[in-house]
Parts: sequence; structure tokens; C-alpha cells
Amino acid sequence: MNNKFIPIISVFMTISLVVFVSLQLYWIKELYTSLEQDFSNKVYSALETSTQKVNQIEVNKYWNETYGGVGKEVLASANQPVKTYIQQSSDSANRSNILFQTSIVEKQNIPVSAKGDTLYTTKLYKDEGQLKLKRSSPEPLTTNISRDIDNNSYQMKEFARLSATNLPIEKRVDSKIIDSVIAKELRLKGIDTKFGFGVINKTNNLTSVANNIYLDQKDKTNYTYPLFTDSKDRTLYTLAIVFPRKDYSLVKHNLPMLLGTFISLLTILGIYIISINYMMRQKKIAEIKTDFINNMSHEFKTPLATISVATDSLANDLIATNPDKVKYYSGLIKQENIRMKKQVETVLNMSKLERNEMPLHLKETNVRQLIKNVAESFRLIVDERNGTLITDFNATKYNFLVDEFHISNALINLLDNANKYSPETPEIKVSTRNEANFYVIEISDKGMGMDATNKTKIFEKFFREETGNIHNVKGQGLGLSYVKKIIEIHKGQISVDSHKGKGSTFTIKLPMA
Repeated sequence: MNNKFIPIISVFMTISLVVFVSLQLYWIKELYTSLEQDFSNKVYSALETSTQKVNQIEVNKYWNETYGGVGKEVLASANQPVKTYIQQSSDSANRSNILFQTSIVEKQNIPVSAKGDTLYTTKLYKDEGQLKLKRSSPEPLTTNISRDIDNNSYQMKEFARLSATNLPIEKRVDSKIIDSVIAKELRLKGIDTKFGFGVINKTNNLTSVANNIYLDQKDKTNYTYPLFTDSKDRTLYTLAIVFPRKDYSLVKHNLPMLLGTFISLLTILGIYIISINYMMRQKKIAEIKTDFINNMSHEFKTPLATISVATDSLANDLIATNPDKVKYYSGLIKQENIRMKKQVETVLNMSKLERNEMPLHLKETNVRQLIKNVAESFRLIVDERNGTLITDFNATKYNFLVDEFHISNALINLLDNANKYSPETPEIKVSTRNEANFYVIEISDKGMGMDATNKTKIFEKFFREETGNIHNVKGQGLGLSYVKKIIEIHKGQISVDSHKGKGSTFTIKLPMA
């Protein structure tokens, strides 16, 4: 993919994701609003039914318990109908159909307190039937018809309304009754969460009829419905309920749908993050590889130019006849050729390590002597810069299985870095110690060090603190990556402690088992 298109694709992906997430959040918000509205409708329906039942319970209380005898009285005027309806019709069979209806209406006012509170009752007695008569001759009067006519059998309906503006709320309703009625009605509507209730008077003050949940949660959004009214249908008391766990209840009953939505949303976000990260990494790798090729080209320029000059010089007759000159230029060509070969081998070795094709030749080794030999050979390079290289061998156990060649190369790379990144006179220290079952090697310097950001990246392949074609320090950015791979193949660990301007310390832990 062309690196130029990555930012453009990233922008379009980001816009698409923002639109998608916005739509999802809007849909979730609308869904929650819909669920909340449905919840409210169920609550108000339950409140309406509950208040009707509470009113009925109150009327029954005064009617059946206090004034039950009144409901059982037989009217003296029961045989004196107030209204009678008669309808007669004839059919083709020469029969007459007579429909009749008789009703009696009685009203009573029953006092329930000395302050004028009254139970208004209305009774409706109804008698209705049908008589079929032949025109030509009278129809036999059956026993049932005769009994209905003679006995004046009536159907009775009762209606009652309590007007009790002066009764205190505590005498009109009981908290346990309200709790029981509301709980039953809410369950019938499919609502099984905890609730609190309270009765509010016409001045919007809470009465003593309330449970503990409502007293604790009364500041939350509550649902209200008229409980008792006066003779003119003006609200005297209002029933209010509150749900402390309403949100949890809404989520619980719709958990699969909401969970599916959130999982899909998180999946899309995860894919987006991974995709953007992958593209950025690919872009970075492409830049690093380009930088690496430029660095390699720069590293090859010097030996190639040297070889070219040396070859041209050997072709000169004056130099060709001088054995010392021929020997010098031949040695120069060989030296530069070895240098190029070493650089190529470094790249090839890293490629093999990446594919796990680099076999280790492990053998019992005196690691102290191995480190000592490497340090002594490298000391010459440090001495050229008037630097110091100190060794401090404190490990008492140092014989175990390692690959001498690769461990030596890893140590040389670390010493080379310590030398290269010491801008002035290098001060390098190599120390060893035993730590549990590990052989610990520390290589420290007092060079330029590095900041925390670069410290986490130095073991990445091709990474260099400075990028571009011109560097203060030569290299391909493969050394530390190679070191890390070699140590990991030995099942060891490597870490770095570095501070900008104060130097770095690389710690290697090799298992001795």
C-alpha cells in the first residue's frame, strides 16, 4: 500500500467509525427512552388500578364492617316499581312477545364521622323478562313464570362513593394494604423491582403513610396518581411511588439486546484500533526499511570507494612495480571486503533468527573466561579513544551451557554500543554475579543515555535513535535486536536502565540449569 494513502484511509475510517458509533449511541438512547416510556405506562396503569382497589377497600370497610346491616335490608316498597318498560311484538306464528323491565332506585347517605363525612350509596333493583302469548288462545301459565311474577324477583346493583374530606389519612388507609396492592399490580404488569411509596396531601407535603424506601429515595424521580378526591373530584391525597433500581431493572429485562449491541460496538472499535495500529506499524516498518536501505548504502559506499581506489592504484605501473605498495593496497581491499561481508552476514543472521533457522551449538563453557577474552580484545578499541574498560567478576559459578560464538557476538555488540554512544572519553564497566539460578552480566557506560520513549524501542529491528542518511553514530539498527534474539534463544532475559545524559546499563540474565 502506498504510504500516501494511509492517512487518507485513516481519516475516512475515523469518520465512518464516528458516524457508526454516533448512530449506535443514538439508537441506544432512543431504545432506553422507549423502554423508560413503556415502564412509565405500566407504572401509571398499575397506579390507576391500585388507587381504585384502595378506594374500594375503604368503601367496603365502612359498608360491610360498620354498616353491614343496611346492605341487607329489604325495601318495603320493593313491590312498587319506579319505572316499568313494556314492549310488545307479534310474529308470523300468531304469537305475541311481551318484554318487560321493572327497576327501583334507592339512594342512602350514611354518616361515617361527626364532622360531616358521608358514604353515599345508590341501589338499583331490576326485574326483566319475556312473555310469549298466542293471539288465538291464552298460553298456559307455567309455574316458573307464575313465581317470577308473584314474587317480584329483582336483581340488585349497588353503587357507593365516600366523601371524607375531614378524615385523617391514617384512618382511611393502611401502609400494608397499599404495599400489598401496589406490589400485586406491578407484578401483573411485569415489574418486579423494589419500590417505595408515600401518600402526599393536597399541600404537597408527605404524610405519615410512607415506607422506608420512599423516605430514603423521595428526591428521585417518582410517579404520582390521585388516591382520594372530594365530592367535586378535587384531589385530596396523591399516591407517589419511586424505584431506586429502575435503571437496573430496565437493563436486566433487556440485557441480551443491550449486551449484543455493546459487544458489536466494542468489536467494531477493536477492529478499528487494530486496523489503524496495523497500518501505522506497516507505515513505520516501511519507513524503517527505507532508512535501513539508505544506511546500508551509506555503509557500503566507503568500502566500495576504498576498494575502487585501491584497484585503480594497483593498475598504476609505478605502484604495480612496488611490492610494498601492492601488499598495502591488497591488504586494504581484503580488509574492506571483510567489512562488507560482516555487514551482509549480520543481515542474513537476523533473517535466520526471525525464521528460527539459526541452530545453537551449546557446550559447557567457562563464561567468565569467555567474557574476559571479549573484554580484553575490545579494550584496544577503547584505548584508542583514551577510555577505560573495567571488569568486575563477582560470580562464583560460571560453567554452564552456551553458544560461545553467539554470546561473544552479543557481548561485542553491547560493548560496541557503549563505546559508540559515549561521545567523549568512554568509561565502560563489565561486571558479573550469581543471582539464584541465573548468571548475570552487566555492561554499563557513562555515555549519552536515552529517554524513556526510546528505551522501550531499542530492541526493535532496524530501530535507531537518529534516523536519516547522516548519523552521528554508524550502524544498521540490528545490533540490539540480534542481542535480544540470542539471549531469548538461550532462554535468558535482557533489560536496560538508561537516563538521558547519564549513561546506560544493560543487564543479561542467562539460566545456568
